[in-house]
Amino acid sequence: MKRLPVICCILALVGLFIPSCEVENCPPNSLTYLHFSLVDQNGRTFGTSDTITIVGQTTAGDSLVSDTLINQETGVSSFSIPLSYDAYTQFVFAYHALDAGFVGRDTIRIDHRNIPYFTNLDCGTMMFYEITNVQHTHHRLDSISLTNPNIDNNEKENIRIYFTVTSVAQ
Repeated sequence: MKRLPVICCILALVGLFIPSCEVENCPPNSLTYLHFSLVDQNGRTFGTSDTITIVGQTTAGDSLVSDTLINQETGVSSFSIPLSYDAYTQFVFAYHALDAGFVGRDTIRIDHRNIPYFTNLDCGTMMFYEITNVQHTHHRLDSISLTNPNIDNNEKENIRIYFTVTSVAQ
């Protein structure tokens, strides 16, 4: 009976100094997206009246891989889209007007550097990116500005897409 308090104290001390499992400190948002904002020629945010479909394209070996990322969105002023693990990602913006059908398409190619980010064993690896170059066509969009080349799991604008918008006088 005299040994019972001593054994309990030893077991309690061992339990304090040898934890049984690791506490997960994973970030709440482990996904990385490229954030586009749509603005007019004066830099004001606007919602497009056209329906926009965005298809992501990259290569896998010798093949071109395409996937629809945004399908027939209308009235939006921003997009969040994932990038590929390849050295570049290409996006095809297809525009459809409600009254006229297919209007046109633009292609945006984003060259990027992939940066693996390791948190710990429980969380795995996240992929961050650094945009090194942006090229685009000029069918509907006017220009593009790179506002933040570093893409991580913090949600912030990376690219601003400028459209020429005509104002309707009333």
